[in-house]
Amino acid sequence: MELIDRSCGKNLEAFKSDFKDCSDFNIKEFSLDGTRAFVCIMDGLVNSLALSELVMAPLLSYRGRGGDLFDEVKENVLQSVEMSEAESREKAYYFLMSGFAVLVIDGCDRALAMGIQGWVKRGVDDPSNEANVKGAKECFIECLNDNKALLRKRLKTPHLKLRQIELGNSAKTSVVIAFLDDRAQSDLVNETEHRIRSANLNTLIDYGELVTFLDTDIKSFFSCVGNTERPDVAVSKLLEGRVVLLVDGTPFAIYLPYLFSDNFQSLDDYNNPPFYAGFIRIIKAFSFVLAVFLPSIYVGVGTFHQELMPTNLLYTIAAEEITTPFSLMTEALLLLVFYEIMREAGLRLPRTIGHAVSIIGGIIIGETSVEAGLIGAPMLVVVAMTAIASYVVYPLYESVAVLRFIFIIVGGIAGLYGIIIAAGVLFVNISTLSPYGVPLSAPLSPYDRGAADDMFRRADWRVLSKRRVRIDELRGVSIDLGKTE
Repeated sequence: MELIDRSCGKNLEAFKSDFKDCSDFNIKEFSLDGTRAFVCIMDGLVNSLALSELVMAPLLSYRGRGGDLFDEVKENVLQSVEMSEAESREKAYYFLMSGFAVLVIDGCDRALAMGIQGWVKRGVDDPSNEANVKGAKECFIECLNDNKALLRKRLKTPHLKLRQIELGNSAKTSVVIAFLDDRAQSDLVNETEHRIRSANLNTLIDYGELVTFLDTDIKSFFSCVGNTERPDVAVSKLLEGRVVLLVDGTPFAIYLPYLFSDNFQSLDDYNNPPFYAGFIRIIKAFSFVLAVFLPSIYVGVGTFHQELMPTNLLYTIAAEEITTPFSLMTEALLLLVFYEIMREAGLRLPRTIGHAVSIIGGIIIGETSVEAGLIGAPMLVVVAMTAIASYVVYPLYESVAVLRFIFIIVGGIAGLYGIIIAAGVLFVNISTLSPYGVPLSAPLSPYDRGAADDMFRRADWRVLSKRRVRIDELRGVSIDLGKTE
């Protein structure tokens, strides 16, 4: 790590050499009351008006008053509120590429960085992945400072701590660890920081790169790290004693510990009447079961347990399937593979032609395939119901999409008995996940009556307003946070 030299000429040479062929690097040399100095910026990252009025104008009009020149400039000349010192070129470059103007003065072994950010950024818009009917219409954006402000304006308390660190060996990226110091356990905060610092990443482009280091070491289809694009959801997690991470350049926040029951809750639940919120949560749980098990149960019953079907239904299914060349298991697998292909194509295609995928999929793979006798109509109905149900609990879509295939294969080979055994293994796996001492299956396992009141049903606000359940109270046993389970 190269330190800032006392010689302005050597620093100038080093800066120009390091930023050779960088057309956005601008530097201005001038005399600061007879002392050589220079200011450098990255074009497009700073506000030109603020640079002129808060930095350059005061510096060029400065007349010496005695004392240490660096301290005099910092305290009495520059008008920027956000100022930091950099003792190394690496730190100065980090500030430079974060929208700061960097001042280097001859005879000083420190550089002064002044925050005058002014890059182009997306406005705070409606959440695209977590739509709400009655909730706020704000979402996180790619600017870290704006994301911090979105949290701060909702939690107007000095207990909200926003600890900022830099990660990445080749290029530094800012990460903010947000927590309420009167609610979150210090062990949880320290363990979170330890895990991301020990990740030893070369670069950090998006939040997903941190998830692996924050997640459990036990192999599972379900993650113990949640994510959200809504500031109000992040605030609710902070109030429960959880830790929220904000990564510069990404519009999603990640939070932990994560509970499996979080997937069945939404902000609208707390704006709707309790009876309706509870009904919707039951619908979501039922949809999850349908999305994972419906195709496999259909395949298992149709292949091995036909006696469980009503006679009329059995005749209908048999009449449709007898003309198709594939087994039920093969039909289900093929249909779901084609569905995933269509979904991925519709997701990646430009919006102007994305609708063509749905037209082709609906006409060719749906209606035409049934008429041609390639697939049975009942199987098409089952797959369609499964696809719709999987979007009800969208945060679990990736896990559900893979589990469906596994359970179909199990159902086609071992019938309902195999499905029951595989489901038991899955539920045991969920119950064993507990990387931060709070089981993923809480508050059902271990059971906590107070927290369970807000799981599959929503208690009245007269009850919720008196409840002070925190995430650390859901631990079944005392677990050392320094060990990853």
